[in-house]
Amino acid sequence: MAPAAPPPPVIVVIDPGDDAIHTHTALVAHHPPSGRATLHPGPGTTSETGLAHDLLAALGKPPLLPGRFSAGRQPAWEAAASWITALPVTRLTVLRAHRLTARRTMRLLECAPSPAST
Repeated sequence: MAPAAPPPPVIVVIDPGDDAIHTHTALVAHHPPSGRATLHPGPGTTSETGLAHDLLAALGKPPLLPGRFSAGRQPAWEAAASWITALPVTRLTVLRAHRLTARRTMRLLECAPSPAST
């Protein structure tokens, strides 16, 4: 079995003006089966779990998971990481990323598969 290729580099495009052409281009490029996903966080959503639900919806997966989970588990993030790996997403574009907190940004980066897990 050939060794897995490392994940693509993270590329950050800063667009604090929310330029319509950038937004339109990102939304048109959205096609998870081809490895391209565009995450459009819901307006006013500030929770980490809300961002995970937005990511699941962007991947075309149900954002709300049925069942009960033990305290401290993040099933929405576990599901998002699994789907990103399974599809596999090679390019994730996050609209309005400049509005994310550092913690929410880190959650997104942790969600991407590492070279050891691909």
